[in-house]
Amino acid sequence: MVTNSLVSELEFEKPNGNGSTTYLTHNFHTYPAKFIPQIPRGTILQLTKEGDTILDPFCGCGTTLAEAKLLNRNAIGVDLNPIAVLVSKAKTNKLEKGDIDLTKVLLQNIKSSIANYYDTKTQNGYKIPDFNNRDHWFQQNVLHELGIIKANIMKIPKQKLRDFLFTAMSSIIVIVSNQESDTRFAAIDKQIKPFRTFFEFKKKLDDMSLRVINFSEKASDSSIKVFEGDTRNMTFLEDNSVDHIVTSPPYANTYDYYLYHKFRMYWLDHNVRSVQDNEIGSRDKHSSKKKDIDAFERELSLCLKEMGRVLKPNKYAVIVIGDSVIRGQLISASDLMKKIAPENNFQFVREISYNLKKNSRMFNPKFTNGDKLEHIMFFKNVK
Repeated sequence: MVTNSLVSELEFEKPNGNGSTTYLTHNFHTYPAKFIPQIPRGTILQLTKEGDTILDPFCGCGTTLAEAKLLNRNAIGVDLNPIAVLVSKAKTNKLEKGDIDLTKVLLQNIKSSIANYYDTKTQNGYKIPDFNNRDHWFQQNVLHELGIIKANIMKIPKQKLRDFLFTAMSSIIVIVSNQESDTRFAAIDKQIKPFRTFFEFKKKLDDMSLRVINFSEKASDSSIKVFEGDTRNMTFLEDNSVDHIVTSPPYANTYDYYLYHKFRMYWLDHNVRSVQDNEIGSRDKHSSKKKDIDAFERELSLCLKEMGRVLKPNKYAVIVIGDSVIRGQLISASDLMKKIAPENNFQFVREISYNLKKNSRMFNPKFTNGDKLEHIMFFKNVK
């Protein structure tokens, strides 16, 4: 039986540790503010047993889900962002050598089709998506190479393999676009040469192939389900159906996840506006639309209510969340969580806090300042 004293003694590698955070499938795809795998791994090992069901209601790029699969726990991931859902599936799906052999044939076909385009300057058998300022953000040769890559992936009949291949494609879109970086939304002239897009895709796919085979050998056959959905309304999950929650909600007024995946969503035929409008805690809401911290508090409370509904009684939720600044005011995420937790039948048990300036796991250093803390918070469901 798990006790509060065990939680108080729980230890795992802290975010400033020297352990690798990109082993196996964990480096498949960049994702802003993803937490290190040692956090879910530590809580899953000490607070659950094999066969239990783990929930990450803000699953992002699937870090919790991959660790659950490696530890023979079933897992459920939920995220509004379709890119997060895609990557989470790819990171947790086991593939066979035969699947990897098919990717080699695919690469040959893609290279041949790209060569044909440059020889003939004609567009045959593929489409290029149309979106606002497309030609400002992508060179013409990049548009055609991405279009050819996408069309060839679409011919793959096996869904798991398609998810794997689209994750590889998604991971290179910012690299070959004119967007400066994953977390800086500014256009620069990268002078992408012909075939560069193909070779970036091939390089990524080669690395992912080695990693997914290794992951498939080590991972269990536990069930992993990923839902594109809203944590405020998880009607697709039954009451008292999960044994443990470990997650990291958005940090208020810190990121626009939709923005950093905007071009990926365009290329993979997803609705950018829907993600933008429904993100909680985004800069779009709190800086552009001037919503105050009360709006974030209400939305986060709705998430906690749903988390409490699906979590079994006396089980634990581990929530990683960071402080924020809204219109010059420092917002303590710890204080906020301690305020709304009891309203949703969660009892605060323990927290580990550290300075984001020294131990930041964020991509963008502008997020950090001397006062902001990040918190690993433990709550017990006492309904």
